[in-house]
Amino acid sequence: QGRVAVVTGASAGIGAAIVEDLVESGMVVVGLARRNDRLLKMKDKLRGKSGTLYPIKADITKEEDVKKAFKWIKRNLGGVDVLVNNAGVLIATYTTDGNIE
Repeated sequence: QGRVAVVTGASAGIGAAIVEDLVESGMVVVGLARRNDRLLKMKDKLRGKSGTLYPIKADITKEEDVKKAFKWIKRNLGGVDVLVNNAGVLIATYTTDGNIE
């Protein structure tokens, strides 16, 4: 109850399901996603549950978006107790062109 969770890729699929479960279990959830309209609809849907959803529009492939989101979290919620790295990121490259590390 009242602990802070951050979920990336929160606007659809598995991320949205995780957000719903965490909010229903009483957690304060910060949902990060590129599609803010979906996050706002989810916030309306979860209104009245024991937890709270704070939607933040962020593209996790952009460092500045991530820094801005976590700065807001620290300033407004004090920190993070749980981090769910759910966002899928595709960087298209050929195996022969990529770094093996």
